Amino acid sequence: MRVKNICQEMRTGMIKGVIFDMDGVMIDTERQSTRGWQHVSEKYGMDMPMWLINKFKGAPAHKSQEYFDDYYHGRFDYWKARQERSDYVHEIRKTEGIPVKRGLYILLEAIRERNLACAVATSTQRDSAHNTLHEIGAMSYLDGVVFGDEVENGKPEPDIFLRAASVIGVKPQECVVIEDSINGIKAGYAAGMKVIHVPDTLEIPEDVAKLTSSICCDLIQAVTVIDYWNGKEIRIDRERVKDAFARYTSVYNVDDPKIKLKIDHTYRVAELCQCIAQDMGLSDTDTDIAWLLGMLHDIGRFEQVRRYGTFADDKSISHGELGANILFRDGLIEEFVPELADLKGMDIWNTLDNAIRYHSVYRVPEELNERDRMFTDLLRDADKIDILRVNYEVGVEKIYNVTAEEARSCTVTDEVMEAFTGKQAVLRKYKKTPVDHVVGHISLVFELVFSISLELALSQGYLNRLLDYPTDNETTKQQFARIREIMEEYIRERMA
Repeated sequence: MRVKNICQEMRTGMIKGVIFDMDGVMIDTERQSTRGWQHVSEKYGMDMPMWLINKFKGAPAHKSQEYFDDYYHGRFDYWKARQERSDYVHEIRKTEGIPVKRGLYILLEAIRERNLACAVATSTQRDSAHNTLHEIGAMSYLDGVVFGDEVENGKPEPDIFLRAASVIGVKPQECVVIEDSINGIKAGYAAGMKVIHVPDTLEIPEDVAKLTSSICCDLIQAVTVIDYWNGKEIRIDRERVKDAFARYTSVYNVDDPKIKLKIDHTYRVAELCQCIAQDMGLSDTDTDIAWLLGMLHDIGRFEQVRRYGTFADDKSISHGELGANILFRDGLIEEFVPELADLKGMDIWNTLDNAIRYHSVYRVPEELNERDRMFTDLLRDADKIDILRVNYEVGVEKIYNVTAEEARSCTVTDEVMEAFTGKQAVLRKYKKTPVDHVVGHISLVFELVFSISLELALSQGYLNRLLDYPTDNETTKQQFARIREIMEEYIRERMA
């Protein structure tokens, strides 16, 4: 079954090798190096800008020389300045030592425990890098080291990482590079490897950030990311999710019928998501993700009501977009699933974000990948099924603030009938009368993607009840007779 396979495709290939950059990743030396360059600059009156120092980071010596000479046009000697910088840093380290990055030994131990190959690929020259790795006690964890003077082309060319992969006997596509610099990220990407960016002193431009597979705040977080790539599932603690949802909604007025309506709707949509996922044959983990989407999909509704007093997106704000921003930009998702904090920007994070952000739009963006589209469609189906129930149980009078007489006397406009006859979801702009909105909600059935979704909608009985719309208007009676015919024809075609 195709849908079963989609869920594994985003994590194809196991990580078998981890390749570290050294400076700025394993050791916190970039700040010491910066101080060294600033010392040289002050000593010789070189007026060295910070952007030039940043260009040196992650670059091989000959490339740094090019940047240096392009800026100073021969007024200063690069190699003399570099040696002065190195001597100054050496003196600093006599008193300060070599500062090791947080989580280095935790990550190195995790790599060893998981039997992954491990290497260092550094632009630093052999003698200096070799001494540093020994001093911090990293050499015993390494299966290989490639130094900057061993390759013809340094970073951002991929040579040094490709050589490191060869040294440890791992295919490039099975390696992950851990980098902090622009040149290093470009090199890892060019080598065909996954790249984990652990930010240090450099601000990475957006076009370079797109080359990374993950951004980790420290090396400890990288353990979680590598485990995820190697198949470790994210566990959804349903009781924790329910507790977090209860805490979040408790700050709103639960006596407000609108708030209570959305709370009840949330739990029902979550159960419907689970039913659809199980019928599709999704794994237990992906079924949990589907259920989680149901629990989170209307987070934005509560703020929407508080701010604007309405559920009408066209009169306020897109509740799907608002909810996604609250969860994934403001960080609320961590209250529900703390484990996701370490996977920001990765496929599971993006899947949840996209499904919630686009669950209420008229058309889902075509650029979504297959897995994201599947979960988005699943959530949209579950939401639509329960909308039929809500519209029947609440009633058109309360939903649209009209009298019973108005509801029973109005007719379906021509534009709405035309759209329905074409078996299309009715656009909001065509809805003029209360009964137009009822027909619009019935038309949501045309949008149901999965066969099980249609079966669930029929089994609940609310579609049939909406088709029996009570009206005193003869024209409307005839219109609904035609609407029922069209819907029954559609159902027969879908279920054939």
